[in-house]
Amino acid sequence: MSNYGRRRLLAFVAGVAMSAGCTTLLSVSDKPLPVGSPLRSADRSADGVRFEVYWATLPPDAEEDQQESLWRFVQEERLDDGLRARLQRNGLRAGVVGGVPPTEIMRLLNPRPSEADDDAADGTVTRLSAPTGVKKQEMTVRPGEPAQVNASDVTPSATLLLADEHGPWGETFTQVQGVYRVGVEPQPGGGHHVSIAPELHHGESRMRWAADGSGSISRSKASREERAFPDLRIEAPLVVGEMMIVTSLPGSDSRLGGFFHKADGEVSGSRKAIVVRLVQTPPEADFAGKTADRPDF
Repeated sequence: MSNYGRRRLLAFVAGVAMSAGCTTLLSVSDKPLPVGSPLRSADRSADGVRFEVYWATLPPDAEEDQQESLWRFVQEERLDDGLRARLQRNGLRAGVVGGVPPTEIMRLLNPRPSEADDDAADGTVTRLSAPTGVKKQEMTVRPGEPAQVNASDVTPSATLLLADEHGPWGETFTQVQGVYRVGVEPQPGGGHHVSIAPELHHGESRMRWAADGSGSISRSKASREERAFPDLRIEAPLVVGEMMIVTSLPGSDSRLGGFFHKADGEVSGSRKAIVVRLVQTPPEADFAGKTADRPDF
């Protein structure tokens, strides 16, 4: 073979190698894509469940018809009757939206789709459409490790009317903030049990001893007092695509529901709803490894 022929062959081989190298970089490289890239996928874990969390301001006409135009599509009966009664005493209302979301729900979550901007950085709270008061957050929640969703800003002082089976009473909290804990647990027969639990975080931040998660070591951590309401823990089994919605009852400004669901004041409408949508779950085999004491057949 002539020198010219050898040079052409070497150039061809080098070109193939470079092409193969580029293909390898595109297909198997584990270098993370920039935050916000349209090619960047959501973080996954072997036992994590993926949620979308929306805060949406209720339209003004919700006050006129007691939200019935919205609630006729919500399955409140999927919650325990006793829980629904306790929620009502505290100015809250909740239920499940199953199957294909109706137009009313889609309009609530995205009132102006032509103006929506859903190219948010992963895991951050963003505004889908600034004039509408709709916000969206994506999160991964693991069994036994509920995630925190802030329902309000910190308020210097608030006196709230709380109620249980013994009757109502008033209580004043300083430097108080409403927080929802979103939790998930796998079900033996499939599906997942999703919970939304209200808490009040209040008082000045102080150094406190807290477990590190292993159950054996404690460490000092700056935190505030936490007031949980276990009787108001909203929970129901969900499958992928289903949503849980929680909002306040009209005229509940002085109650827990009114404090958690007061609108941010940026659009018309005085109340807001939280919608938690189950969007992705790990394979059942992954959860099976987390639920010990299950016999192998």
